[in-house]
Amino acid sequence: MTTTSSTSRGGTVARVIIGRTFLWTWLLIGLVPLLFMFITSIKPAGIANQIPPAWIFHPTLDNYASVLSAGDGKSESFGQLLTNSAIVSLGATALAIVVGVPAAYALTMRDFRARKGLSSWILSTYMFPPIVAVIPVFVFAGKLGLMDTYPALIIPYAAFNLPIVVWILRSSILQLPYEIQEAAMVDGASTWNVLRRIIWPLLVPSVATAAVLTIVLSWNEFLFALSLTRSGAKTAPVGLQQFTGMYGTDWGNITAAATLIVAPILVLMVVLRRQMVAGLTFGAVK
Repeated sequence: MTTTSSTSRGGTVARVIIGRTFLWTWLLIGLVPLLFMFITSIKPAGIANQIPPAWIFHPTLDNYASVLSAGDGKSESFGQLLTNSAIVSLGATALAIVVGVPAAYALTMRDFRARKGLSSWILSTYMFPPIVAVIPVFVFAGKLGLMDTYPALIIPYAAFNLPIVVWILRSSILQLPYEIQEAAMVDGASTWNVLRRIIWPLLVPSVATAAVLTIVLSWNEFLFALSLTRSGAKTAPVGLQQFTGMYGTDWGNITAAATLIVAPILVLMVVLRRQMVAGLTFGAVK
């Protein structure tokens, strides 16, 4: 009996070690492009373009200084483009959450007969290819005078991320015991009070998950930002093209700019990783 238990325990430990080794190896492989990008961004101008790459050099922050300053053919500094991306991403996230929370709650109410069919339809709209909507949105933005403004990006970003936000929040609300809501209603609480005082505090991890996903997708979006902006609301992903010209690509500057784009998202994921895991696994174990 003891021998069998020891063998079973040893097999479990071996599987854990193999699994963790595989995951860490896969993670390190995935970090190679990011590491190469960062190393290139701190190389001097003459070394950054060398092929094969030079690995021995004196690190410098000149590329970051050049990227974050205006001039050299750039109509605006990359710092302004990062600010535009932050405003658009946070605005789209706020709008998606403000609309998504009441919508998700409505889709969980038992007296709403069409909730299942409508929920499936909302989720199916997430598969709608954004490229199909570029021209109609471009036309409407032009007629409304919203070209090259923040609302021209915030509204489409929120609309395209709203299905996944509603679905995440709806799934989380369904995991909450419905008896809690019934007890509050028996005590005289209105639907709004139930949502504000009971559902919302329990929904914070899921809201954080939906918010992070919306921020990431909005921050990285390129197609709408390229089509609907010129200079006033141009975002950072669109600004990367200014480092590529007819005479070649400035690899030092473009990798520095790309690092500045990736860094906030990495920091956000590290800071909110616990909320992300809690939101994604909410209700998995009762």
